[in-house]
This record gives sequence, C-alpha cells and structure tokens, in this order.
Amino acid sequence: AIFDLLRIDHMTTANGGLRHGLLGDMLGPAASHYDVRTASVQRLMTKFDVDPAHAARVEQVATRLFGQLMEHATGLARDEHDRNMRKLRWSAQLHEIGAHISHSDYHKHGAYILDNADATGFALNELHRLSLLVLGHRGKLRKLAAYFDDAILVQQLLALRLAIILCHARREPDITGLVLSPDPSLDRGFVLSSRAGWSEAYPQSAHLLREEVLAWQKTSWSLARVER
Repeated sequence: AIFDLLRIDHMTTANGGLRHGLLGDMLGPAASHYDVRTASVQRLMTKFDVDPAHAARVEQVATRLFGQLMEHATGLARDEHDRNMRKLRWSAQLHEIGAHISHSDYHKHGAYILDNADATGFALNELHRLSLLVLGHRGKLRKLAAYFDDAILVQQLLALRLAIILCHARREPDITGLVLSPDPSLDRGFVLSSRAGWSEAYPQSAHLLREEVLAWQKTSWSLARVER
C-alpha cells in the first residue's frame, strides 16, 4: 500500500534508518488518521501533568489565529501549511510542560525538556522548533531575536503568545470577531482587530494585549491593535 501511495517501483537496502513519522509527512492527508508524533505528545502531556483542557483551549485559539494569517500567505504548498499547523498545535499542547518542574521560568524548563526529550517520531530539528515556541511563548522576545528572519516561526510564535493571553483566565475566551492579519503598510507587521466594545468587555485581556504590542515594538516586527 505504501509503494502504491508513494508510487515506488522498487526499494534497495541502506545503512541508515528511517525515522517514524517521515512517511506520514510524505503521505500527507492519506496518513492523517494517525501520526506517531501525536501519540508522543500525548505521552509527554501525561508524564508532565499538563492540564489537557487548558492546552486544548490554547491550541484552538492559536491555530485559529495562525490560520487567519495563512489565508494571506502565497506560494505555500498545502502539505507545508499542514506541517506548520501541526507544529503550532503540538507546541500549544506542550507549552506548560515545564510547570511540572517549577512554575518559575516554566517556559525555560519546558524548552529544555523538549530539546532533550526522547519522543518517538520526532526529528531533532522538529523538537527544537517546538522548544523555541515553548521558550518564546512568554517573557521577552529578544531571546529569540536570532530566529526572527524566519517569518513562519514568528507567525507561529505570535499566534501562540496571543492565544495564551486570550486564555489567561483558563476558560473559553470570547474571540468572536477577533482577526489577526498582516499589516498592509509594513513588511514585518501584524494587526489584531476586534469588534467595537471588546476591550471594555474584557479589560484584563485588553491590558495584556497592550503589553504584547509594546513587547513586539522592541523587535524587528510589530503588532498593532484596532477595534472596528
């Protein structure tokens, strides 16, 4: 079946091994029903006592915001889009993994865990990508400044940070009418727009978003907030 799906005519032996998950990447939607990496993420969540309900909320909001940005992307193949979305989804599910060690600087502990995890199906560079997102999901952004030429990473990071802000009360956030889009006036800018009255209805979230705008002003990227 694999030979048919990948249109392979013959196979020869090799000295190296094939990591779990690679065929899933190549098959794309044909293998979407199962990914061994998803099982690895679930095992890590269980091992480090991650709150599954909160992780699911953050994942839902982050992927929605990232999806809005990707609507404006050009030249991005569908399978590449799916890979980027999966990495964001996994990082959202694992963003609190380090809190099992200590709530203080838990994002740093989480990044260390992922950089050193034995997670079936993941290549080292994939785990490092997740560790960067977990490291950057809170605190100052300058610690990831060396990676800010990677536009996809920046967009994943922004979506994750905004999702965590919007879910700060650890309950389902009201994101009706909330839209994240590229800033048409800037090469490296984003705009988060909301319906009129949203800030007054959710003052703590609005305050945290204002702080996030200031945080991005200290980088080579920018974030603006508007209400329609």
